[in-house]
Amino acid sequence: MHRVLLVSHRYVAADNRGKARALAARGLEVTVAVPQRWREPVLGRIVETSWERQVGVEVFPVQTSAPGDVARYRFAGRVLGSLLRDKRPELIQIEEELGTEVTRQVLKAAAKARIPAFVGVADNVPGNRTGDRGLFAGFRRRRLLRDVRGVVAASGSAASLVRGDRPPVHVTVIPHLGVKAPTHPEHQDHEGLALGFVGRLVHRKGLDTLLEALTRHRELAWTLTVVGDGPAREELEALASARRLAARIRWVGAVSPADVAKTWPLLDVMIQPSRMSEEWSEPTGHTLAEAMANEVAVIGTASGATAEVIGDAGLVVPPDDPDALAKAIGGMADPETRWSYAEAARARAISRFSDDAVAEASVHFWREILGEGSGVRDQGSGKAPDLYHRSDP
Repeated sequence: MHRVLLVSHRYVAADNRGKARALAARGLEVTVAVPQRWREPVLGRIVETSWERQVGVEVFPVQTSAPGDVARYRFAGRVLGSLLRDKRPELIQIEEELGTEVTRQVLKAAAKARIPAFVGVADNVPGNRTGDRGLFAGFRRRRLLRDVRGVVAASGSAASLVRGDRPPVHVTVIPHLGVKAPTHPEHQDHEGLALGFVGRLVHRKGLDTLLEALTRHRELAWTLTVVGDGPAREELEALASARRLAARIRWVGAVSPADVAKTWPLLDVMIQPSRMSEEWSEPTGHTLAEAMANEVAVIGTASGATAEVIGDAGLVVPPDDPDALAKAIGGMADPETRWSYAEAARARAISRFSDDAVAEASVHFWREILGEGSGVRDQGSGKAPDLYHRSDP
């Protein structure tokens, strides 16, 4: 295995290509197929992607239908065919959900060209999978999985769903995107306890639970920075005012992923108070992993991938429980405790979620499944290093 093709709309953002560069650093020729035009979900603007080749990674924009619609977008068929013929990838990894149009399209093209194909999934709730439509959605998923050599799940719960669809399929748990781990994280001096929330301002993200928790700490010198926007912003600002918290909260609004990085030096603790329901739970915990890599202590709720990301390097509390969340915040008020968690969070992020760690685990899984490398069993076992659950030596 030498030539690898990655397919995902996520790589439209240049900051998300760290894993691809880390793969190239391991001697692979990496081509990244991305939509030529894409509507950003945060800022709503149309982004145009240009061809480029840097540090062993070639970004190949492809004309698409329905730009910005993750479930419905498709590549121009002739361009996709030319890409496969010209680049001759020995492996394709499609980092879109099984129910999406582009996954079906690229899997079909890979099968026709006899190229081993892997799929990366994050959906972790049975009744709410991206692109699933109609009574035969489960049948279509199982049929697609027959053409897949392996599945890279973003969380243990996502992996369980795939195993339920087709138990014989090889599945491992690896984040789809790595995070940047600065050599020397920056920390700006400030007074009091600097808390942060980064995410969409919608009910399922649980910011109202955090606000209620903070009413239990009026005596504590804290500030809260809220990065993000959404339909619940007006309601949340009104709640903050009603609870007499408004003076301590800074509402930043929506920013680009690149600008989120500017928030980490300002924070002592990043809090992700997400809810969990039959329709949704946190799919990746990527923002938490970013904060951890920047030596920020973290608190999260037991929603989806959140607890898997935090492990024992932070505090995890039940969703929708302001008292438990308030207790966790109070624990982080002690500087020594907070710093101990921040150091543990950074160590965990580097070993499990950094671009290098994710690239290394990905290569291990691919080679195991394809039967490459010394000591690899025939066709592999699907047991790549599990970045959420493995134990440190």
